[in-house]
Order: sequence, then structure tokens, then C-alpha cells
Amino acid sequence: MNEKYADLVEQLFSSSIQTRKFDTSDINHIPSFGSIIYTVFLDEAEFIYVGIGGLAGKTVNDRNPRSRIRQHSQGNRSGDQFCIYIQDFYVLPELIGKEYSPKKGYLDQLTKDFIRNRLTYRYVVIQSDDSDKVVRHLEREVQSGRFGHSLPKLNGNSK
Repeated sequence: MNEKYADLVEQLFSSSIQTRKFDTSDINHIPSFGSIIYTVFLDEAEFIYVGIGGLAGKTVNDRNPRSRIRQHSQGNRSGDQFCIYIQDFYVLPELIGKEYSPKKGYLDQLTKDFIRNRLTYRYVVIQSDDSDKVVRHLEREVQSGRFGHSLPKLNGNSK
């Protein structure tokens, strides 16, 4: 499978392909069905995360590749491992040593602001019957550096 999808993975890192901001008002560029694999960059430079979406659904037409990007752009920790990583690794360290007055939803708002202001992504959508299996496999490969790119800072696997 590596050789078959190497060109698609290259698109996730190619500087000739513009990165996108996490903005739900600009999500229609992502096709409406299939599965997605995406790479996330801090300040458009540092590779920090690889993720997948569009896994639910029995057929490729039932899978929604937009849902994961939409979820991340909201910044809510609840049920979103990506947002937990962003809050733990980037948002909370900025608060250490500063005065903090707890308010409901404040940390999620800070996470949302960080994601929308500092992070960008590139993606590839797979629209085949086995798209869910393909992106799962590719995610593990990218997490392990098998395509020759650096490991993602937040969810890389050096095993």
C-alpha cells in the first residue's frame, strides 16, 4: 500500500499546496463524502499532527470527511483528542505564571483561538469503498515516519 499512496501522502507535505486555516466558514473545499487524512502545522511550518476522519458510515457516500476538521475548529476538549493535545501542549503553558480566573468554557475558547490563529492543515480525501481502512493505514504510516517525513510532534510513533 505504501507505493500506491505515496503520491497522496506527498500532497500532505508539499509546499506547493496551500495550507488551510481551521475555519468552518471555509470548509466546502473538502468533498462532501469519503474519508480524509490531514496534516497539521504550527505557524505553517512545524508538522505537529496527522489525523483522519470520515470513518463512520457503511459506504463511502455515508462518510463525512468535513466533520473532523469542523470538530477541531471548535476547540472543545470534550471528545476531541486533538483539542486536548493543543490545550495541554500550547494553551496551558502560555497561562503558567499568569493570573487566571476560571470561567466556564474559557480554556476551550483559548484553544479555539489558538487553533484558528496558529494552526493550518493540508488534506487528501479518499473516495473508495475501503477509504476508512486506507486512511487508518496511512495515518499509522505517517505517524511512524515511513514516508520519510519527520514524525508529528503530538502523535508521532517512533516504534
